[in-house]
Amino acid sequence: MRKAATGASDTRSRRVLAVALAQDSIDRLPRHVLEPNAYVARVPYGQLRDIPLVGDKAPALILSPLVTPIFDAIDMARYLGDSGFTGRYLALVDKLPSANLIRREVAAQSPGLSFDVVVLDGSSPLHSLDE
Repeated sequence: MRKAATGASDTRSRRVLAVALAQDSIDRLPRHVLEPNAYVARVPYGQLRDIPLVGDKAPALILSPLVTPIFDAIDMARYLGDSGFTGRYLALVDKLPSANLIRREVAAQSPGLSFDVVVLDGSSPLHSLDE
């Protein structure tokens, strides 16, 4: 039997911030991406600066599209790194021929960030860049 989550760190582990994402994209995430009972807050990109990214109110996971007309995953990774974010960042895309290229580029630009690409058609498994 699993214990009920208690404490600030347990609450933080379930806090997810979805930036500029439609609900449909969140609904298509593989089941193992979100913790059970995850709290997903959707915000437009313009409100990201109002969200605490460090401390006990920071999300454990941030989701965003891989590319939008306003920003892309590299821009987001830089912003998160500069803000001191220590959680995990996942960029979502419907289809992508090679997610590894994106993974390597973000790792080169933001080496301290835990990042991965989620291809919503299921063609590319999640990888961990943490060592």
